[in-house]
Amino acid sequence: MAVIVVGISGASGVILGFRLAKWLARERHTVELVISRDAPLTAVEEMGKAFSSAKRIYEQFSREERSYIRLHPFQDFGAPIASGSFPVHACVIIPCSMATLAAIASGLSDNLLRRAADVTLKEGRKLVLVPREMPFSAIHLENMLKLARLGASIIVPQPTWYTQPKSIEDVEDGILGKVLDVLGIEHTLCPRWGYTADR
Repeated sequence: MAVIVVGISGASGVILGFRLAKWLARERHTVELVISRDAPLTAVEEMGKAFSSAKRIYEQFSREERSYIRLHPFQDFGAPIASGSFPVHACVIIPCSMATLAAIASGLSDNLLRRAADVTLKEGRKLVLVPREMPFSAIHLENMLKLARLGASIIVPQPTWYTQPKSIEDVEDGILGKVLDVLGIEHTLCPRWGYTADR
């Protein structure tokens, strides 16, 4: 089973990070969860008042899921994931705000989420960023290019129309499936090209 850092920043699409952590926990992978200061503000707008703080977001996981998920305060530089000596397989920031993207690209480790990403890069581990912004400015694109050249995988959360999604959950599954593919974790979240329902 893998040990995955899941970072949720304040960009739109908090549900993607929440659902990724939930899926990993259900499959008995260990999740080291970091929720940024502003993520609950976005979560309330998109998911309701039950998601109004990092603690309350964590409480939305089932008891069994929480046994595989460890929530870290986003300013806790004493957390194990702040050090490269703590073994993790990968770090995923989903969604990734442009502020977080810029901080990682410039090596600014001013909170635990950004520090975990910085550690992932310096240790040569898999870093996956799911940037949520539209349209991208030249600054955004330059930051993504810089990180891609450093080995990070950039996954823009767009639908896979060829799977003919019927619901928002289908769209989310397609995005999460792409993330899991990059992590090398097997799943059946979404159909693959050539294997859609009507082929």
